[in-house]
Amino acid sequence: MSNNEPAKPNQLRNANRLKLGVFGTNGNGAAFTHHPDRFRCSWDANVRLARTADRLGLEAFVSAARWKAFGGDGHYSGDLMETFSWAGGIAAVTERISVISTLHVTLVHPVFAAKAAASVDLISGGRAGLNLVCGWYPAEMDLFGVQLKQHADRYALADEWVDIFNRLWTGTESFDFDGDYFRIRGGINQPRPVQPRPFFMNAGGSPRGQAFAGQNCDVAFIIPQNPDPAFVKTQVDQYRSMAREKYGREIQVWMSAYVVQRDTAAEAQDYAHAYIVEQGDDPAVEHLIRENIPNAQAMPDGAIAHMSYAFKAGYGGYPLVGTAEDIAGRIEALSTAGVDGILMTWLDYEDGLARLAQGVLPRLEAAGLRAAADKA
Repeated sequence: MSNNEPAKPNQLRNANRLKLGVFGTNGNGAAFTHHPDRFRCSWDANVRLARTADRLGLEAFVSAARWKAFGGDGHYSGDLMETFSWAGGIAAVTERISVISTLHVTLVHPVFAAKAAASVDLISGGRAGLNLVCGWYPAEMDLFGVQLKQHADRYALADEWVDIFNRLWTGTESFDFDGDYFRIRGGINQPRPVQPRPFFMNAGGSPRGQAFAGQNCDVAFIIPQNPDPAFVKTQVDQYRSMAREKYGREIQVWMSAYVVQRDTAAEAQDYAHAYIVEQGDDPAVEHLIRENIPNAQAMPDGAIAHMSYAFKAGYGGYPLVGTAEDIAGRIEALSTAGVDGILMTWLDYEDGLARLAQGVLPRLEAAGLRAAADKA
């Protein structure tokens, strides 16, 4: 098997000052809520959304990875399509957008990942990417019979994982590898991929996690400690300087955000309150926090309440709530603070993308942050 066609330009390398992506459509969305508008995953919906995002010139279509639900057996948070199978399908129905498979490096072996990612790369003509997660949910580790490692050990394993993956991706001769976490004999990856290397994303927030992203990844996500763009700029500058000074690398710094766009700010706030507060899935979020944040009981009530609200709103993302003008203005302020990209979720993805296209994207183009879709 070979790919004789030239690689298509990966949109994550385009000239847009502010890049945009869509997250989590391979499952039932990012919001923990019982609101009737919550996204229900289907393949047909994924095809429609991917093609819309592609047509609008968005840069990335990113999956979430989940092996066990947060709210118990049968809970909607566990209904996620496997990310490489999903990516191959999305790649086949799109033309330009980068297709990103999220995976847990503690659970998915690099030999398998290299072949799966190369397959997506061939299907897409060079648009495959990986969102690397080091694994933190004990129930998922138990499912695979894998012991949850200490924080530093997870990133040490991830360093080995990336080393092996890179050698498999670029090398043409078999190799042996003896590490603390992996032992490989005759490692080789065929068929050969299209890209020199797929885009790596990572959202490590600790100093060790940031070091991993700075050394190995192309896109690093920050979780702002304060929503004020001045504070965001401090985080972005520190992250980018660390990668440059310690590892000699230039990285993109992104954020995730949940988007609630309406014709008036009051309508947007009311809608957010309805799905987050009035119909939020409190038991699932309480379980998530209790089981996965070791020091949760010691945190002040206000911090727990803020964390719970953010998870119910959309996986803890940054709030982009208001009119098209409000949202475009906040995005422009984040871009001025140095943010390179925003990965977006909505309660209703199809309605959200339609509103984005009609009201926000033209404003971002007018501000010089993005080229029109046909020039992206």
